[in-house]
Amino acid sequence: MTTQLEDTLAAPATISVTIADGGIETALTDRLGQELPEFAAFVLLETAAGRDALRAYYAPFIELAAEQRLPLVLDTPTWRANPDWGARVGADAGALDRANADAVAFVREVIEESGTEGSGGVDTLVNGCVGPRFDEYVANERMTEAEAEHYHAPQITALAEAGADRVTAVTMLDAAEAVGIVRAAGNARIPVAVSFAVGPDGLLGDGSTVASAIATVDTATDGAAVGFLVNCAHPREVARGLAVDPGSAALERVIGFRLNAAEHGDDGAGDEPASFAAGELALREHAPNAAVFGGCCGTDVPHISAIAAALR
Repeated sequence: MTTQLEDTLAAPATISVTIADGGIETALTDRLGQELPEFAAFVLLETAAGRDALRAYYAPFIELAAEQRLPLVLDTPTWRANPDWGARVGADAGALDRANADAVAFVREVIEESGTEGSGGVDTLVNGCVGPRFDEYVANERMTEAEAEHYHAPQITALAEAGADRVTAVTMLDAAEAVGIVRAAGNARIPVAVSFAVGPDGLLGDGSTVASAIATVDTATDGAAVGFLVNCAHPREVARGLAVDPGSAALERVIGFRLNAAEHGDDGAGDEPASFAAGELALREHAPNAAVFGGCCGTDVPHISAIAAALR
């Protein structure tokens, strides 16, 4: 029997919506005063103080979901837990395997400590977060589909073996890297979603639209992903890109948004929570099956609380 949350992600047009957590790295630095080398949150798992900070990050989202009686997606703090970024913080292959496994166990531990699971409790999905190899799109540095599959396979395998419910390729800049991750997830026998990042013009790093990137990934993988999201951009920027392909069948594969409070290049905190929530939820005009709503850079509990309030 599937859970309500699994049904939501599989068929968002007919099942109730769910919330996700916010921008973990910015919340850890801004709200919880943590220093994250290379923006790598997984390093906090190495110390008691770091684990306490991670608990303080996750706990309010679990409480919010319980209060609002909404399903919840929680990302593991593993966006940087891949070979290139791991090397920058002194983590070799073995250390990364342990960190990815520990991250899954830790998030489950925090959920259990909350006492919200069980009959009538919060339906929570532990999502293994898989970040990109590179933050910026540089054409001659991009991986082929096969290279991306080989590169991301160790992290995906570690997350799958640790018992993550799903993995999501987050802030993807082109279709090729996403294809490699979907294939690696298939080999690891774990469900996978893909979340693309877009620039101020609403387009991916290679200039493609979200709809065309989705179509490319689905064609190359026989539609193996459970769905697609957009993250790490402001709602207005995302709307610009989605409006390029009005009514596209590919946009029916969009299952959610996890967006930034501010537009690219803007200083300050960005939109206040209610405005942010309205902007993100308005994107359902372009992606009618979107059912997962959360945050990325500059967002925290107040932004997700505003989304929850609007959804209720």
